[in-house]
Amino acid sequence: MIQTGLRHGVTLVTKNEEGVAIISVLLILMLLTFIGITATNTTTNEKKMVRSKTVFDRVFSFSESGALEGVQILANKSKPLAPDPPIFPADSKEANNYLKNIDGNPPNPNGNNNGRIDKGDFTGCPKCLSTIDPNNNTFRLVAQLPIQSGDSLALGGSRVYSYASYGYSENWGGRALVVVGFRKRF
Repeated sequence: MIQTGLRHGVTLVTKNEEGVAIISVLLILMLLTFIGITATNTTTNEKKMVRSKTVFDRVFSFSESGALEGVQILANKSKPLAPDPPIFPADSKEANNYLKNIDGNPPNPNGNNNGRIDKGDFTGCPKCLSTIDPNNNTFRLVAQLPIQSGDSLALGGSRVYSYASYGYSENWGGRALVVVGFRKRF
C-alpha cells in the first residue's frame, strides 16, 4: 500500500516491504545450493579421474612387467625358437599385425579370435601366465617375427632374429597391452 501525503511541504512515499527479506534469503540459499551441488560434482569427477589414473598406472605396470618377463625368458634361450609357449612363430603374412599374433591366428593356437585381445586369448596357455601378478591377470607371450631383409642370412655364421614380446594385463576394470621389440643373435 502506497501512501502519499503532504507534510510540511514534503511528499512522503511509504511502501509495504513485508516479505522482501524472505525472498532475499531464498535467493541467497538457492545460490549457495547451486554452488554446493557444483562443488560436489567437481569432487566426484576428480575422484573418478584419480581412480582411472591409478588403474591405468597399475595395469600398465603389470603389462609392461609381463612383456619384460618375456624378453628375459627369450634372453635366457640358447636356440632361436622353442617349440613350446610362451614363444610362438609369428604369422609371416601378418608379422607386424600384433592383434593377429595374439588373437587366435597362429602363433597363438589358444586364442579365441574374436577380434579383440582379452583374457580368453591366454586361457589355454598356462606357461603364458606372468609370475609377477599373484591374481593371475597378467600374461606374457613372445612371437618370433620372420627374418627381415638386411638381417644376417649367412649359413655359416649367426643369424639375427626379431621378436615381439607382449605383456597383457586385465584387472581393476582396465586393460593394457604392451609390445616390446627385441633382437637377438643366435
